[in-house]
Amino acid sequence: MEIITRPSDSRFDREPVGSMQFIDVEWLLDHHETKAVYRREMVDALGLRPGDIVLDVGCGPGFWSQLIAEKVWPTGRVVGVDLSAELIRYACQRRNESRYGDIMEFHEGSFYELPFPGNSFSAIFFSNCFTYVTDPERVLSEQKRVARFGGKIAVKDFDGGFVVFNPVQHDLSYRVLGATARALKVCPPTLPFDNFVGRKLNGLMKQSGLSQVSTKSYAIQLVPPLSRAAKRYVAGNAQWYCETAKPFLSQDDFDAWSGYFDQNSDRCILDRDDFYFCMLEVLSIGTVG
Repeated sequence: MEIITRPSDSRFDREPVGSMQFIDVEWLLDHHETKAVYRREMVDALGLRPGDIVLDVGCGPGFWSQLIAEKVWPTGRVVGVDLSAELIRYACQRRNESRYGDIMEFHEGSFYELPFPGNSFSAIFFSNCFTYVTDPERVLSEQKRVARFGGKIAVKDFDGGFVVFNPVQHDLSYRVLGATARALKVCPPTLPFDNFVGRKLNGLMKQSGLSQVSTKSYAIQLVPPLSRAAKRYVAGNAQWYCETAKPFLSQDDFDAWSGYFDQNSDRCILDRDDFYFCMLEVLSIGTVG
C-alpha cells in the first residue's frame, strides 16, 4: 500500500478529543471487551468477504481491525490509520501477536487528510470518531476519494441522548441527562465533542452523495453479573455524565448520582440483581458511486 505524504494543514493537524479519556488504552480495552458481542454483530453487518481491502479510519489500538481481519482473511487486507502515535504503536504490538497479523498494517494519519491514493479500498470503516468531526463533508469526501467505485463506507457511532442506568431514580436520570445536554450547549468542551451524533449519521451519509444508505440502531445492554471491565466502563460513563452536568446540578443530585456508581458505597448498583444499562449505537452504510 503506497502511503502519500501530504502537506501539513495547521487547521487539521490535531483532531479533537472528547471530555472523556478516549485515547487511554485501558479505557478503550474495557470499552471493547464490554461490547464485544455487539461489535461482532456490527462487523457481520458490513458484508465483508475474503479478499476485501478495508481501511479502518480512526483505528485507535486496532480492536475493530482485528475483527475485520477475521472476515477478509486470508486473501484480504486491513489498513488502520489513526492520529495517535501511541495507539498505533499499541495496534502494531497486538498485530504481531495476532493470527491475522500478516494481513494487517497501521499508519499514523489524519482522517481529514488520508495518506492513501484514490481508488484503494473496497470498504471503509469509521467508528466512534464522528463525534469529534468538525467538517463531516470533508471527512466523508476523503473516504469517498480513497474508496473504489461501488465500495462501501460504514460509519458507526453512539448517541448519548439514549442511555439508561437502572435502578437510578427516574427523575434524577432525567435531571442529569438534561443538565448534560445543557452543559454541552452552554459551555461546550474546549475541543469539539458531539454527544448526539448517532441520530445524524443517516442524514450525513445521504448528504455526502453516497447511495443506497442503510441505517441500523443497536441497543447495547448490560445485565448482571458484570465483568470488572464492564463495571469500569459503566462507572466511567456515569462519571462523565455527572461531571459534565455538574454546573447545572444541585449538590444533592451530584452526590446521589455519584453514589450509585461508587463501588465503595453501600448504595452502589453495579452488583444488584436489578441493574440494567442500555445505550444506543448507530451503524450507517452507503455505497460509493
